[in-house]
Amino acid sequence: MKKRLPGRLWPFYVTLGLAFTIGLTSACHQAASTPDLNADGTRKTVQTQAVANYSQKITDTLNRQWYFSVQLYETRKPQDYIIQMIYEEMHNTDTIHFPDMGYPVKPAVKKADDTLSVYVGFLDPKGEFMYYKSVYIDKKGLHLQTIRKYTTEK
Repeated sequence: MKKRLPGRLWPFYVTLGLAFTIGLTSACHQAASTPDLNADGTRKTVQTQAVANYSQKITDTLNRQWYFSVQLYETRKPQDYIIQMIYEEMHNTDTIHFPDMGYPVKPAVKKADDTLSVYVGFLDPKGEFMYYKSVYIDKKGLHLQTIRKYTTEK
């Protein structure tokens, strides 16, 4: 014969077990999604090296040190990154604000079909590249253009 809890105690144990399970899973989820953030939501440490980059040497007989280069650097804010773009003697710097997708974004740079253009985006949890911005060269100069916008529902 099975032992049964008295009628007034089983709701207490069920509630206690449910609260423990919810607390444990939310604590594990929170620790995995924000491992290096301060209480105010800023990064504890900011990497000084580029987190994503692309570089291509420009073929020029006179200036052999020219490059087309795109580099992304972390800032204190987890969704913001500094982008440095270089083409020959043109140097541009801007800030990119990645969307809050509910998971930590991992910035990435992907070569486009054109010779002097790249896509700036981020990797989703499956590792697929999500297009966000385009850096390209034309006769007027070096450009950064938004090509996709992302929204999330809460």
